[in-house]
Amino acid sequence: MNRISYKVWAGVLVAVAFSLFAACAPVAAPAPQVVKETVVVPQTVVVPPTGAAASVPRVALIMSGKRADQSWNQYMSDDVSQLEKDGKIQVSYAEDVTPADFERVAGDYASQNYDLIIAHTADFTEAALKVAKQYPNVKFAITGGTQFLPNVAGLNTWNHMSAAAAGYLAALLSKTKTVGIVGAFAYPTQFVAHEGFKFGVFRANQEALKADKTAKQVHCLETFTNTWFDTALGYEAAKAQMDQGADYIYISASGAGFGVIKAAEETKKAYVIGSFVDMNPFAPDVIVTSDVRHALLPLEAVLADIQAGKFEGKDYSFDLTNGGTSLAPYHNFDSQIPQDVKDKVRKFEQGIISRQILVPFVTAKLAGETKCEAPIPSS
Repeated sequence: MNRISYKVWAGVLVAVAFSLFAACAPVAAPAPQVVKETVVVPQTVVVPPTGAAASVPRVALIMSGKRADQSWNQYMSDDVSQLEKDGKIQVSYAEDVTPADFERVAGDYASQNYDLIIAHTADFTEAALKVAKQYPNVKFAITGGTQFLPNVAGLNTWNHMSAAAAGYLAALLSKTKTVGIVGAFAYPTQFVAHEGFKFGVFRANQEALKADKTAKQVHCLETFTNTWFDTALGYEAAKAQMDQGADYIYISASGAGFGVIKAAEETKKAYVIGSFVDMNPFAPDVIVTSDVRHALLPLEAVLADIQAGKFEGKDYSFDLTNGGTSLAPYHNFDSQIPQDVKDKVRKFEQGIISRQILVPFVTAKLAGETKCEAPIPSS
């Protein structure tokens, strides 16, 4: 607590008031103190008031797996941890929480008046909405969330645009003219990434056909493994796609994704585009780049609104256009990727950021399976 004295010269009494703001519960201010002092000076000095520092918000991060999973949980826990290191929040972590147990875990945090409870997977949505109704004064944020209440928001880094850049890159690099996507479940959040990737391939095909109507188009393979964690299923899905000619595979699931990486390392038939964090250090010989998410921006936006009393039940979302996602560096592949390909990818990204290229935001495949092939121009 800072004590600030305001002196009004020529024998005037000065009152000094102290206030302590707490984000989790109000605390009564101490009784005012009165200081008497007389100083003979030729002029009056006025000191403007300064606001009292607010206490650090308490945040609970509830995850379905381990913090250090080098994937989905890692990107969020790393940015939450950074905010704590910067002294902006206090954090409590809950790992390996199932949807069935979320209500108990979140309810415990809510009963302690945590300022923000993060449900770090859309799988927690139903339980989070239920707990939020029981604790209307506690704020909740759901990663991948699309259902809101006055105290429940979405905390999202939508990656359809960065996935499109990944698909565009894969299409330009593919020698077999076949690329793959391996995900977890046919969920809205997965569709956002997968359809974005397909759009990038589609645009590359479109450009190739514009230059040469006889150009062979890049074909997309897509597999949902129906698991977030089983590496064996990801491994088998990758091998099946490789057998069909896929030489670049984009992953959008944690455990299953590591199965894809293992298959690529063993067979040396395909390269991988990772997700969530820069995965190249995990497998530098096969991971060309990654579709990285940056949670700091939506986290800071949510926390700012909570502290200002302006929190809304809405989607606090960021994407490629405003720093929410990006493609990771090419690392040791940088010298192997032709400069013209890197230039094209950069130009494609800039077209998205400037809104000259509009990437579809798809959360449901209402018309069935989508293709990467573009129509052959008539002229």
